Amino acid sequence: MEFAIINNEITPSSEVRLSITNRAFLYGDGFFETIKIFSSKAFNLVNHYNRIINSAKILDLDFNLSVSELEKNANAIIRKNNIVDGSVRITIFRDSDGKYFPNDNKSSYCIYTYNDTQTCFVLNSNPLLLGVYEDNYKSVSALSSIKSLNSLLYVMASKYAKKNNFDDVLLLNSNKNIIESTNSNIFLCYGDVIYTPPISDGCVDGSMRRLIITLLKDKFTLLTKTITYSDIIECEELLLSNAISGVRWVGSFGEKEFVKKDMSSYLINELNKLI
Repeated sequence: MEFAIINNEITPSSEVRLSITNRAFLYGDGFFETIKIFSSKAFNLVNHYNRIINSAKILDLDFNLSVSELEKNANAIIRKNNIVDGSVRITIFRDSDGKYFPNDNKSSYCIYTYNDTQTCFVLNSNPLLLGVYEDNYKSVSALSSIKSLNSLLYVMASKYAKKNNFDDVLLLNSNKNIIESTNSNIFLCYGDVIYTPPISDGCVDGSMRRLIITLLKDKFTLLTKTITYSDIIECEELLLSNAISGVRWVGSFGEKEFVKKDMSSYLINELNKLI
């Protein structure tokens, strides 16, 4: 039997019941966080927690768990479900009556787990084939930085990638600049100079992105820059980052082929030192 946590209470997953008037269901009024687990411990927890607090602030949600309380809850469900390696998803939503306008801003949360066999970050052996999704664009606003419960853009882009035999696709903002992929932030490498799009361009404020910036900033030249198609074509190495995979290297984008994966390999090694 698997268990989940609903507002500090451990409950069998099969017994979790959410009302049909739940605002997460009706309006996507909330956000989520997915945290990698290694050896029954949450990886990169502080960056995840900081994003939770920032997301709650952007959505004007009352979220009062401290980082130690969140870690305690995560550890409790990890132990209860016997998770050694896997991930924890935390879904936080506005728990209120009302239609578009909520009657109050209190929040509720649900924590549940996934099991896997990934004992450390492993660089993908097969290079990723990337396309670009141009049917819909992502707006440029503070809301763009959070892991919103409204994920329609990512759903449709993922369907497009699957239909066209891409491993992933790059997304564009309303200014038609490249900002991220369906599930990752992006980094472009030119020797010892690395670029990543600024949060102000509309990409998700990734927890792994934050960690990678910390790992790189003292040893390399790291710059935030609006990314265009020509930047992708001209760079020497293109890599994707997210909380679950760590780093993945890209082999091709359109007719552009990437041979180098030096930075990707370096970052995988550096991340694994933190486990």
